[in-house]
Amino acid sequence: MQGSGLYAQTTRPVVDLAAEPIDVGPTTVATQTVIGGGDLFPSATPANVLKVTQRVFPAVVRIDVAQETYENGKRTLQRGIGSGVIIDGQGHILTNYHVAGRSAEIFITLANKERVAGKLIGDDHWTDLAVVQMNLEEVERKQFKFTYAELGDSSKLVPGQDVIAIGTPFGLARTVTLGVVSNTERTFYPETQNIDGYETGDFSNWIQMDTPIAPGNSGGPLVDLDGRVVGINTRGIQGQGLNFAIPIDTARSVAAAILQSATDGKKGRVTRASLGIDFRPLQDLESFYDIDMNKGALISSVEKDSPASKAGLKPQDILLAIDDQPVNVRFPEEIASIKHRISSLPLDKSVSLKVRRGADEMAIVATPIKLESRVGEERELTTWGASVRDVTRALATQLRLDDDKGVVVTSIRPGLPGAKAGLEPGDVIKKLNAIDVVDLEDFLSRTEKAVAEGEAQSLLTIQRGRGVKSIVIESK
Repeated sequence: MQGSGLYAQTTRPVVDLAAEPIDVGPTTVATQTVIGGGDLFPSATPANVLKVTQRVFPAVVRIDVAQETYENGKRTLQRGIGSGVIIDGQGHILTNYHVAGRSAEIFITLANKERVAGKLIGDDHWTDLAVVQMNLEEVERKQFKFTYAELGDSSKLVPGQDVIAIGTPFGLARTVTLGVVSNTERTFYPETQNIDGYETGDFSNWIQMDTPIAPGNSGGPLVDLDGRVVGINTRGIQGQGLNFAIPIDTARSVAAAILQSATDGKKGRVTRASLGIDFRPLQDLESFYDIDMNKGALISSVEKDSPASKAGLKPQDILLAIDDQPVNVRFPEEIASIKHRISSLPLDKSVSLKVRRGADEMAIVATPIKLESRVGEERELTTWGASVRDVTRALATQLRLDDDKGVVVTSIRPGLPGAKAGLEPGDVIKKLNAIDVVDLEDFLSRTEKAVAEGEAQSLLTIQRGRGVKSIVIESK
């Protein structure tokens, strides 16, 4: 990563995100009691709001991004605007994945109106977070300084507490909106747990507030009246007073993991474990399963060929404990906690699961593997007029494929060789010239070699639905 002798223009200590990662789990509400009246938190008086905005404004940035998208068989750049907040003296900026993820070009505009190039250091679509860094050589050349925000503690937020959102709604930079925290452990149902097609929100709950969040606010800070960042604004339902932010405790840990794993030429990632199981709350089902309240988590599904499946777990089993630590999922907002516990398990190290099946209890041993998204890496095949994506384990399960080998066609450009040969979006290319396609990298290297050597035809074996067929693509 880039570096220089620049430091932020502030007296606050640099936040060392990479030193001790904080748990990426759901936040919990701190229980606080007010006895005999009195203010527990600073109130949103005009003087306090002014004080907070003056403190945080210099650390809030506008982010102009060109993101890669694949449509009609070709790669295009889609331009958008978002917000971000500077979090340390090295010019790292915390924002949303849906703002800066998949970015090919980034420009950062600071509060002093200076505009500099940025680059994506790493991202994590599971939590809708990304870390961007300003070009510090450009900052040094332009001879200006910047400041950064102080990160707070989202576990201490309580409903009714005043908060401020700062960002760039509809491109209107440095906009302040004021509201209150509505809920600190909001969860979304599976059908709403995605942003731009990516799984989001599985491992932590959200802060809900009535502070207005509009397009362009995404990635900006949610700030308490002490001037500390307590969340990263993410989404809002226009006109409904329903707005959501990622707790800063989650964001701090994700940012630390990204910075620790980022190397020159390689984006930082958050590595998580998977057993291949999903859950549903036991609320109102305790009597049906004849189990005590506040005990166990109902397994709703088990992925094919997953560690859980190989260990013998089945849907309708009730998970009682992980390595002798009790499990409890009675309500929807408790699902994130158990998913986070599983995602934090060491990879390739056996874990003991206490399970109830019917009236029997049993011990099952499973070995977690690396969590994969159903959305694999995507590339363009210019010669064929097609875009293809890697087949991941999760996608193979979704499509009911026998394995995760091959690539899936995501889009086709009319009139070019792929379309003329009858290739369709959703086709899974299993073989190229009678040789198995291992993954996206293998497929691209072989097709590029064929083009370089002037091969006129390519024989593809594809899976379409449950059927298999062969097609020939004329490359010239």
